Amino acid sequence: MVNLLAPFLVAPYVIAVCGIDKWGIIGFVTSVYVLIGLLVEFGANLIGVKELSAFRNNLTFVKNYIGLNYKFRLVSSLLLSLVLITVFVIFKVDKTFYWGLTWMVAWYYNPLWIYQAREQFRKINEIIILSKAVYVVAVYLLVKNATDYVYVVGILGMSNSIFYAWYYYQIPKNKVALRKVKVFVKQNKSIVISNFAITSYTQAPVFIIDAFLGNTVTGIYKVIDLFLTAFRSYLGVFFNATYPQFCYLMKENAKKARNYVLKMMWGNVALLVVSAIAIILILPYIIGYFDFSEEVRKGLTFSSYLLFLPVVIALNIPYYQVLLFERRNAVILKTSVIGVILTVALGIILTNTFDLIGICIMLYVVEVYITLNLWFKGNKLLIK
Repeated sequence: MVNLLAPFLVAPYVIAVCGIDKWGIIGFVTSVYVLIGLLVEFGANLIGVKELSAFRNNLTFVKNYIGLNYKFRLVSSLLLSLVLITVFVIFKVDKTFYWGLTWMVAWYYNPLWIYQAREQFRKINEIIILSKAVYVVAVYLLVKNATDYVYVVGILGMSNSIFYAWYYYQIPKNKVALRKVKVFVKQNKSIVISNFAITSYTQAPVFIIDAFLGNTVTGIYKVIDLFLTAFRSYLGVFFNATYPQFCYLMKENAKKARNYVLKMMWGNVALLVVSAIAIILILPYIIGYFDFSEEVRKGLTFSSYLLFLPVVIALNIPYYQVLLFERRNAVILKTSVIGVILTVALGIILTNTFDLIGICIMLYVVEVYITLNLWFKGNKLLIK
């Protein structure tokens, strides 16, 4: 809950102090580091959770796997940081990008996937509550002027780094030879590319809007995206909480696994529909508290209809889980890559033609495609 609440505590304050255009810059930089984080963690929240969950009783395997994952993280985080700094210097980017490098430390230490595999959700909640509480307090203390927006992304990265590192050093792990990293990359690259593609089409609207419509419209989208992110985070928590149990049930009784995950899915759909309707009804009153221009008000009101998008996403979770379990990584990869291509192509064409309306149309088209494709491929495995 705190993980979902923190952005809503930070956004109104930062927008009031720095402006909605600066919130657009913060959103853009955040999207960049979210994508880069996938290359550092390299499938830990998917393949890593599955491996540790399936072999939880084999302590030697668990320690070796954790050690191997973090050996890769060390190499990738250092190399990527060097590349980023070089790019930043060459293109003379906004200072927000430099402060965002604290996210690289956070991505390296992040131990949440290990506690997820162990189903130690109380420990996960501890980490999230502590890191987000420090983040919110630090933003209110440090962001006092319009130019202080540059610190926001860095504050979150630093807060996460501190608590991730503290819990990381409490986890037993074995040292692993550097040469094994190549094998690790080869085994996991397809699902990582797939996961990168999935995240790319969720983050792509930010890049497209910023390129064609500017920071202010990006800021408008990122306000609505607060709700989308909250819903996606909720669905992510749902995925993380149910996937280990789903894997266990699939090994024991496929019918029970199917009933379990479908029951959860329909419960989520109902909750998301009710939540979306409630937010759409309340949002005009919230907007009224801010001194926004008429253009921003209309953009926020229209964009609120994107809140039904997570309902479509919730429908594909059971089929995504079964495809992961059955190692149908090629299917997921193909679906994800086509999703990215559709996102970029439709996003550019429709944004040029219909502005923010085009982004909304594109997002629904892509999510419907993803859901239908995963259903068609995954349903066969659930009913076999």
